[in-house]
Amino acid sequence: MNWTVEILAVEPIAAFEFRWPEGTEAFEGGWLVDARIGGRRHKVRHGLGARPVYGRERVHTVTWVDGEVQVEGVEADDYPVSQSLVSRLRRPGRKTARTWEEVPAGYEGFEIVEHRREIDAPYSPQCLAVKIREDDVASWALHAWLRSQLPRGAREPAIQGTTLSRPVLPPPPTPDAHAVGRALLAHGDALADQLAGTSTQFTPDEDADRLIHEDPFAFLLAVISDMGIQAERAWALPYRLRQRLGFLTPRELAASPARVSAAVQQEPKLHRFVNNVPAWLVQAAQIVLDQYQGDAARIWSDTPTATVLRERLESFPGIGQKKAAMAVEILARDLGVPLREMGGSDIAYDVHVRRVFLRTGLASHDEVTHMVAVARALNPERPGALDLPAWDIGRRWCRPTAPDCPACPLNAACPRLLRQSSQIKGI
Repeated sequence: MNWTVEILAVEPIAAFEFRWPEGTEAFEGGWLVDARIGGRRHKVRHGLGARPVYGRERVHTVTWVDGEVQVEGVEADDYPVSQSLVSRLRRPGRKTARTWEEVPAGYEGFEIVEHRREIDAPYSPQCLAVKIREDDVASWALHAWLRSQLPRGAREPAIQGTTLSRPVLPPPPTPDAHAVGRALLAHGDALADQLAGTSTQFTPDEDADRLIHEDPFAFLLAVISDMGIQAERAWALPYRLRQRLGFLTPRELAASPARVSAAVQQEPKLHRFVNNVPAWLVQAAQIVLDQYQGDAARIWSDTPTATVLRERLESFPGIGQKKAAMAVEILARDLGVPLREMGGSDIAYDVHVRRVFLRTGLASHDEVTHMVAVARALNPERPGALDLPAWDIGRRWCRPTAPDCPACPLNAACPRLLRQSSQIKGI
């Protein structure tokens, strides 16, 4: 059977509230959809909001079919790039689907993922899920309708069809660094297209994100903090620190080391390294005062080369090769900082990038100068252009365990040398 949705009409809806048995949830808005599914017309409401789930505030959606709640969606870890949420798949009896054989009929056209790989957080279940853009109302309508057809008991489902099986990959190709490099750059272009016309999102918190965009000193502090914790948490740290201190200027931070330390250590702790990170933030503030007249924007405002900017950033405590390379690319690519020459940009020696470079055969061993040299040889005009696509692939598909090779954008070029990265650890 061909499972399709015919959208007859769509209209945006204003903010609303919905009362659950355990309380009321507010939705910022959503869409009301008139759709023909399974030969009949249905009224579908797709609400968009946010609530604490899996350890932090995440975008949350609910989809109703003919007035009844059918499915929920929760922001995936890569939401800043994909704008997508994941929603658990269920089999007859409404238990979660854990294997491909348990995926019910009708999901042939969906992106099916492993929930815990898309949301790497406490209590994220080991099950399969669909991954859908928040505004793809046709897919949410079909997903919700398919859920409505599942019986709650153990009897046969209301709709019949062939269940899915895990995609089978052909034998891996012979290692070809140039083919992998081209695939990485193509994925980087695809990411750029997805983000075209939008502001880069560093953290789901709008206020914290705005601070990174507007305050160069907050950007510097976020770069220093981006270690040993999830990136979204690190980039929100300057805003959380300002909330606790009441200020976030270089002069005030440099004069308040004890208060900065106490603010970072206050529960919930802003960082796992509660001794080093506060000290580095205070030292960075003093360097900005002494060398850049108290204005962090002066670190890059004179249109330096990528090499010079990287060296300046590496002079700050807590910023090594990895963070400096990452920051140079973000400033040039995402924040529009003009640099005179990008040949000195580099990949960051990041856990995700390292894993991708080893598994694809780009790198023969896990060592920073070797991997940097590989990137420079592959794309000498801008080696750092390989950084974001490799990081994105490592975080979304090329995970430490059970990598999703069939869905990975590199699957046609990657030799899948999975054992090469067995010793890599980190976040």
